[in-house]
Amino acid sequence: MTDWWQTFFDADYLRLWEGSEAPDRTDRQAAGLWTVLNLSAGSSILDAPCGYGRMSLALAARGATVVGIDFSADLLAEAERRRGDVTAERLRYRRADLRAPLQESGFDAALNIFSSLGYGTQNDDIAILSTLCAAVRPGGSVFLETAHRDGFMVAAAHGQRPVKRLADGTILLEEPRLDAVSGRIDASWYWSGPGGAGQKSSSLRIYSVTELLRLLPAAGLQLRSLHNGCSPDPYVACGPSMSWRLGILAVRQ
Repeated sequence: MTDWWQTFFDADYLRLWEGSEAPDRTDRQAAGLWTVLNLSAGSSILDAPCGYGRMSLALAARGATVVGIDFSADLLAEAERRRGDVTAERLRYRRADLRAPLQESGFDAALNIFSSLGYGTQNDDIAILSTLCAAVRPGGSVFLETAHRDGFMVAAAHGQRPVKRLADGTILLEEPRLDAVSGRIDASWYWSGPGGAGQKSSSLRIYSVTELLRLLPAAGLQLRSLHNGCSPDPYVACGPSMSWRLGILAVRQ
């Protein structure tokens, strides 16, 4: 298994995946997390991985004190560029590998959103969850937001092939292939447009809800509730209102 994620999150990733986001998604997710985690001005939050600071900045703007951690130097540089007039006392970024313990601790809550588990082995994911657990205060919250296997299988059964046209006219195509034994989705990404053409590859372990919940105790976490992504709405397992994204609220034991 290659560490594909060490080079995947570069300038091309930033341009393509940001361009495919709905304009109001960040605001909706920040509002949802503020409610789910019962945050208030002055709450301390770890956003890990933070990417280009999408959620870190939104939560800092609401009055939280945020530390964003990521491995990608490219995305961290962009996060710094976008901080605007938000001070380092309110919002700080740092590069680190989440499989190892962090220097920081005592947070009220830690976030791991946008399918940021499953890049490596299951032991890697337990290590990441353990890092998040150790970073929050006793009784503090850890919130995970990710894709889940049931949603992928429903989309695949209907023959859905993810294709997006970005605002600048770029066409972005994903070709995912599921290995049912390993539970990994190996995907090839292709794009072409005014900014040029290219391709990337990724490999993601896509867990079922049951499998994800089994990881929590090994990391010192206890399930509190399941959500429809980053919203306060409850997770819906099946039917026409099925939740395509899974939010897991857990607490440090």
